[in-house]
Amino acid sequence: MNITQYRVSAVVCLTVLLLTGCQGNENSVTGTSSGSRFLSGEVQMVGNLAGATPAGVSVMAQGQVATTDSAGRFAFMGLNDGNVQMAFSRADGISASGTASSVAAAVVVELQKTQATIRETGQSKREIEGLITAISSSSITVNDASTGGPVSATIVGATVIRHGNTTMTTDQLKVGDRVHVKASVASDGTLTAFEIMVQNQGDDSTGGGGQTKELEGLITAVSDASITVMNASTGGPVTALITKDTVIRKGNTRLKASDLKTGDRVHVKTTGSGDALTATEIMLQNPA
Repeated sequence: MNITQYRVSAVVCLTVLLLTGCQGNENSVTGTSSGSRFLSGEVQMVGNLAGATPAGVSVMAQGQVATTDSAGRFAFMGLNDGNVQMAFSRADGISASGTASSVAAAVVVELQKTQATIRETGQSKREIEGLITAISSSSITVNDASTGGPVSATIVGATVIRHGNTTMTTDQLKVGDRVHVKASVASDGTLTAFEIMVQNQGDDSTGGGGQTKELEGLITAVSDASITVMNASTGGPVTALITKDTVIRKGNTRLKASDLKTGDRVHVKTTGSGDALTATEIMLQNPA
């Protein structure tokens, strides 16, 4: 098949896919590929498309279809390993294709009506875990437990947000929620989140009349009876009681309160409300 035939075939397949799915491929427009690879991209209009809006371009890859936003951004999740062939189309006559290599995690597409030049800008991934300090429909900032500082990532249409097997939206997230974020890293260091896993939301009911609250930050005071943490999500100190039932650990190693010291970074799970908090678990993360 020559390139002209391929482009025509890709556009026909895309049109059919939007209605029924390509013949011989059971994937829907929402994407059901079995792989785990994430690929984000940005379309830039050049040449005979210079000055045109980058919004509304349909991008097809491995049976999935994404549509660029107002900034030309798109993303895929669940791609299979190997090179990724992409077809670009729009009602104004765009019909082009290009290939991203098997290691690309982020690309910039310089798009003309019948030509797509793909530059790979990111080939690495990063995982972030900690408490949310800021959240919107387009970005998330997490106080990363491994570094002790805030890390921000862009949220795109393909970003999966979930709590267990329950899918969530950004408006269900709140400051103080503990999350695990998987993101791709572009060449300029910016991050794009492809999965946000909510681990434990800050004020969920325990079902026993109490409330759960999670703290994360540096210890400012500790004794056998209590611990005070400079909570990263609020920027203020929070104190919780330590009892004989409090589990203190680093990884799978059990510790005692006397093993903790001021300046250690911890994640503390508590029950109670207001100023009457009791620590149920204290996890030592990375001593200063």
